Amino acid sequence: MKPWWISGIILLLLFTPYYNLQAQTGKQRPKIGLTLSGGGAKGLAHIGILKAIDSAGLQIDYVTGTSMGAIVGSLYAIGYSGDSILQIARNMDWNVLLSNRSSLQAFIMEEKNEYGRYALELPMENGRFRIPSGVLEAEELWLKFNELYNPVYGVKDFNQFKRPFKCIATDLETGDAVVLDRGDLISAVRSSMAIPSVFTAVELDGKKLVDGGLIRNFPVSDVRNMGAEIVIGSSVSSGLLSAEKITSPVQILMQIAFFKEANLSKQEVALTDYYIEHPVSNFTAGSFNSSDSILAIGLQMGDLHYPYFKKLADSLNAIYGPPAKVEFPLVREKVTIRHIINDSLRYITKPFLRRMLGLKEGSAYTVKEMEDAIRQAYGTRYFNRLYYQLEPVEGEEGVADMHLIAEENAPVTAKLAVHFNTLSDMSLIVNLSFRDYLGKQSRTSIGAAISENFRFRAEHSQVFGTPKVPLAWISEYYFERQEFPTYNNYKASGLGRELSTSIDTRLQLAYKRRQSYALGIHWERASFKPLTEALQTVEGRIRYLQGYLRYEYNSHDRLFLPRRGTYTLFEPSIIFAQQPNAIFYVAGEPILNIDSIGLSFGSFARLRFQIQKVIPIRKRSYLTLQGEAAGNFNASQFLFHDFLVGGMKPIMRNQVSFAGIQDAALTTNSLIKGAANWRYQITGAVYTALTFNLMYTSFLKQPIEAQSNRLLSGYAFTLGIDSPIGPLEFSLMYGGQSRFIRNYVNLGFRFSRQMF
Repeated sequence: MKPWWISGIILLLLFTPYYNLQAQTGKQRPKIGLTLSGGGAKGLAHIGILKAIDSAGLQIDYVTGTSMGAIVGSLYAIGYSGDSILQIARNMDWNVLLSNRSSLQAFIMEEKNEYGRYALELPMENGRFRIPSGVLEAEELWLKFNELYNPVYGVKDFNQFKRPFKCIATDLETGDAVVLDRGDLISAVRSSMAIPSVFTAVELDGKKLVDGGLIRNFPVSDVRNMGAEIVIGSSVSSGLLSAEKITSPVQILMQIAFFKEANLSKQEVALTDYYIEHPVSNFTAGSFNSSDSILAIGLQMGDLHYPYFKKLADSLNAIYGPPAKVEFPLVREKVTIRHIINDSLRYITKPFLRRMLGLKEGSAYTVKEMEDAIRQAYGTRYFNRLYYQLEPVEGEEGVADMHLIAEENAPVTAKLAVHFNTLSDMSLIVNLSFRDYLGKQSRTSIGAAISENFRFRAEHSQVFGTPKVPLAWISEYYFERQEFPTYNNYKASGLGRELSTSIDTRLQLAYKRRQSYALGIHWERASFKPLTEALQTVEGRIRYLQGYLRYEYNSHDRLFLPRRGTYTLFEPSIIFAQQPNAIFYVAGEPILNIDSIGLSFGSFARLRFQIQKVIPIRKRSYLTLQGEAAGNFNASQFLFHDFLVGGMKPIMRNQVSFAGIQDAALTTNSLIKGAANWRYQITGAVYTALTFNLMYTSFLKQPIEAQSNRLLSGYAFTLGIDSPIGPLEFSLMYGGQSRFIRNYVNLGFRFSRQMF
């Protein structure tokens, strides 16, 4: 056995080089910081750098970021790997997340027809209509953050993340940079990315915060202050535009806004030890439709800089040994909700909110179940923003209080839109909506389409009943004026004017926000006047009552350009108590006794059926299958009740759309229609579509001889843009029987009775 002092000398000789190296390097492993710049969609390129850093085995100790850099950086800070963030980005539906279009599936049946139809909504506060601080509230983005940040819902100090983190926002009042490193991570990141005039500002700790990129887009100094000795900076900022590239007033304003930040960024770049500038100048902050291309550039840059990361990691590991692996936080499948706290309500009652949520205190829920509950409450349209924060209960694992953060819609809101259609011409659509004005859980609205073809609607809906029996009472007054061509053998032969006034009231039972059953009564007064002479025409008016049953199913995810879901309408009815006052003209001569041509106005049955199924084929390709049937089961009349066939959209009373012929070019008392539409999204906003439809008409006996061709075919090619003011579509139609090529233009959402 060796003496103890010999063993001591051997150990001393072995560890002397290690202690010398420790002394030369400051006795501890140097801290590495990572800074990610803002840049909107361009910031997706950062992910390639994270993936390369992980592949190299390089340990990052601190992270800072602004705007999109704050989103990517925060995910990396809490434990997501670069590869997992890449998969998240690839699976994101950016068009949904970065818009005000929540899924239509979340909305109660009473709200589906109105949601998303208006280009501008102005809430009334303190007696004045207020313009929102930004265009986008992006409810789905809040909920996505809830999902992604759920692993650290109990951590309120960002220094306690796997990698300490800070992000930057701008104080809208003072213009100062605000460093966010504690509190609610969702609010912090959302503040950092609140681009003025694009996203709404975020109120946090008494301050109104917007995008940090206005003042510090590349926060390297902040990661230095955290203790980073080596800093890697990843930037997607293109800097100021050159003079020849400034071509619009918006670009001028943005250039001025970023003067100060551009100079500060140069100072921040100088603080980096390794600076990476991505070649993304051909993209803009809003180029999310090119996300795949931007991600590819980031991955290429990651491959390019991987040797540096690997060399640095190997050098440090040789001296200090391999770093501890950063593991993703343990995530519980369910969280038990002890209390639901909602202390920000001003207008609606807490019991109503609880009922709409459907969550029970003391029960455990998954993240998805909590998100679905929030969507259910948001689907009442009482909220402009609604999300939640989980606050852990001390001493109780897996138990938390759910704190609801709500911004309610104002009780009074003005809404504006524009619409142009080949048939109805240009109109300004205005709407004034009142919440709970005539009773709790009610909506009262007055709307008009102001144009030559004037339309007006007053509607009141009241939701009541219980969660098991969700009843609603809906009443509507509607007026419509429409001038339209009359046709003979698909050729315009005259001009007519229709006026109709109706009052409708129904009791509706709606389940699971997808289907409803209704019992209603409808009173209508309709009149028609020819404005030009024709061989056969009608002039006069009629009053009648219509009792109906209605089943409606709607699982579409969007009002316009749905990507999945089914819509079904089944409505049998009885028309009775008719009071006609009409004259039938032949060659300009009136037939005073309409009984002589086999016309009478007794009661009769009517049936309408529609079904539309949207099937996603590929990522950007969608197939829509549609079927429709309608019939007046009475052989003694055609005046005022026949269906008007033609046009791409049903604009006027009794109209049934049919691609290939012009609006109302054909009248019939019965029809069966089948249609297929294939749509391809060229980008997120631009699309093209092909439509083919068939229709069999007049299979019920008619008093006047029907057209000779009962089987119709039609085709349409459409190029469209999903614009901020609504869809803009240019269509070319061809009719198999008319053999004419017609154009059809539609801008915005129509003001009409029918859904499709």
